[in-house]
Amino acid sequence: MTPEEKAAHDLLLTEIKSLVADGLKESKSKLEKLESDSAEYKALKIRIDGIEAKKIDLKSVEEFKTLVEELNDTALKVKAIEEKGIDQKEKGATTMYKAIEAAFMEKKAELDEIVKGGQKAPFKVEVKAVGTISVASTIGAGATQVTITEDTGITSTIRKREILYYANVSVGRISTNRALWIEETDEEGTPIMLAEGATKNQLDVQYVEQTKAVKKIAVFGKVTTELMADLPQLISYIQNNLMKRMDIVLEDQLFSGNGVGDNLNGLIGYASAFTGSTLALNVDNANEYDVLVALALQSQVAFGKPNAVFVHPGSIAKMRLLKSTTGEYLIPRGTPDNMLEVAGMRVIGSTALAADAFVGGDLSVVNVLIREDMGIQIGLDGNDFTQNKKTMLMEKRLVQFVSANDTAVIIDGTFTAAKAALETP
Repeated sequence: MTPEEKAAHDLLLTEIKSLVADGLKESKSKLEKLESDSAEYKALKIRIDGIEAKKIDLKSVEEFKTLVEELNDTALKVKAIEEKGIDQKEKGATTMYKAIEAAFMEKKAELDEIVKGGQKAPFKVEVKAVGTISVASTIGAGATQVTITEDTGITSTIRKREILYYANVSVGRISTNRALWIEETDEEGTPIMLAEGATKNQLDVQYVEQTKAVKKIAVFGKVTTELMADLPQLISYIQNNLMKRMDIVLEDQLFSGNGVGDNLNGLIGYASAFTGSTLALNVDNANEYDVLVALALQSQVAFGKPNAVFVHPGSIAKMRLLKSTTGEYLIPRGTPDNMLEVAGMRVIGSTALAADAFVGGDLSVVNVLIREDMGIQIGLDGNDFTQNKKTMLMEKRLVQFVSANDTAVIIDGTFTAAKAALETP
């Protein structure tokens, strides 16, 4: 190879390396936007990382052909995931942060205009603390020329309870302001065995329409335009303050709302009182475990299929410490909290319930219908304009109901009273 040919060859390889690097960068960038827990995503990420680790040190046209084939195949696989990525994100699990981020990114241009002070109409997005929050209020500021402090990017949020209610009841959607369902009542007549030609009994049942109104929950907070300019921090504020605090109040309503005025009808209000069924007055040295077994029996006798029960975490701790007369633990030590099960029911600890309280049974009969998902509006209120602030309003609309035919399969009470009801005289 002459010097001229070698120079041309080296130049060609340099250009090829550049093209390969650009193609690899594009595939990697596209894949990062489709981040998920799927096996396809993980396999492609490992493959691209492997190609990148080779440092693209091409020395021959044959090596180039092999690498191009590998890159083309990888790009096609990325494109396949990209084309069905929307469906995967809708069907698969995603973080609330990602959901909020997606909602805001759809209207990023409008958000940027608000930050610049050019808001012309209320800003609204829908996602499928009293006082003003600002960057300075969470990080702190000082008047100094030299700083020995570095922002770690970590914001320590006030700890709040985990929301567990929705995962254990029947959740759906509704498109109107009132939920309607049909209840069978006044069942009459009984089938009987009879002789040939004898008169048959007539059966009858009445159907009654029942309705329940959708209720709204809302909260607002004030944020500085500086905070709004930092989208990750803005989403963190929405998720950890407005949304989390609203969800806690909403879960309280779903558990114990009294149905008066704008309050929801809570689960405890629908539940039947604990009786112990046929185990009443028939259990020696009754404990928390016995109470839950009796609760499941009471639900089954009412033709329910008990699947879960909510209790205070303190009650779970007591159950874990229960011992036999010879000192062995009744529940094996080391059993994970999320695997604690009694009589076919998941035992779920929640501080939404008072200490010693319980409510559960066949929770599939509890209907929570969403009219409007969490909606976020940003606008001006009061002196926001002169103080470079925006008011952020969040609201959600939903309804909860249990048919009168199903209330007997949900039972509530306290362990203290229930143990007394079971205890042998």
